[in-house]
Amino acid sequence: MVSGGLLQFMSRSINGDMIYTSATPNTQLGGFHPSRETIPLSLVHPKNAELEYALLEIGVIVPRPDVHWRVKVNGISVTKEFKPHVIAELKTGLFAKLVYDITSILKTPEGLRRRRVNVTFKQDGGEHIIIDHLGVLALYKSDEAYTDLLYLSGALSLEPGEEYSSELKYPGSSGMFRSTIFLPSKYARGEVVINDKVSIPVEGFQGYDEIISELKELSEKNTVRIVHEETQTQYFPKEMRVSNILIYNTRYKLTKIDVVDLSYEKKSEEEVDFIVKLANSGETKPDMNMVVIMHLGNVAARKIFHPLEPGQERELKISAKLPKGEHEVVVRIIWRKLSKTWFEDRKIKVKV
Repeated sequence: MVSGGLLQFMSRSINGDMIYTSATPNTQLGGFHPSRETIPLSLVHPKNAELEYALLEIGVIVPRPDVHWRVKVNGISVTKEFKPHVIAELKTGLFAKLVYDITSILKTPEGLRRRRVNVTFKQDGGEHIIIDHLGVLALYKSDEAYTDLLYLSGALSLEPGEEYSSELKYPGSSGMFRSTIFLPSKYARGEVVINDKVSIPVEGFQGYDEIISELKELSEKNTVRIVHEETQTQYFPKEMRVSNILIYNTRYKLTKIDVVDLSYEKKSEEEVDFIVKLANSGETKPDMNMVVIMHLGNVAARKIFHPLEPGQERELKISAKLPKGEHEVVVRIIWRKLSKTWFEDRKIKVKV
């Protein structure tokens, strides 16, 4: 029978942006394995935005629920107790999910300087456990974006032929669907069905994968069905595991950098100056601007420059060394706003 479930931790709209970062380390802890392990999660805080809220989700496989451990984030203690929010039964043990508010830890000056979140586990005796899935969901205040968000986390186990159904309240009308799902075999097959209209296949992999799909028609109340399909193939373990569901839609103020003009001039026998004229045709200033010169897929030169204000133009000169001959060079313009990055490529033929 279906075991465990998914709990709703968030359903809201915010003036700001969202970042979700995760890992599926499959790290064994205790027993004949090391009793201490630190697992990093990449998290680069956006510029010009204030961290409002951050959650850490931890999915573990344990033999029984009397685990003795300690968990730290960036060296700061989070818990010394093992009190899962949800437990799902497996043939080989228990799949448990724990969720912690780590906002105060990440909002420290040191936490905001870091480009990753270090999660440290220390087991104090007992049989080994498996650190199965880690995720950090972070929300950032900003007037430059608006985000609708629904976040569920938990521990769900389905054997072949079983189905889980839940009603979701989502504040937006469209969004990206993301779910971290474990398939026990490449021959296993599942499906996520939204409102009996959209079918998202879960197949073609073994272990964890993140299922991502765009949902164009959502309402305030939505039904999600997660199915582990029955097949003729036998495999072990049998359980498909679901760790979370995330549906979100972020709209950013229009940020657009245009290439107005592009030319080059010979600087030396091996060096060329590229002259790039840029203009900001958007309604806001990017957090970062960069020009990259690429030849045969390799970076020949790059230049970071002060972000352009809306309506502003600027001419840049970037020097790059190229071998003698005729080449097609790609000039890539990159700009970033909060957590999103855009780029535009322009090609130019160069004779050295």
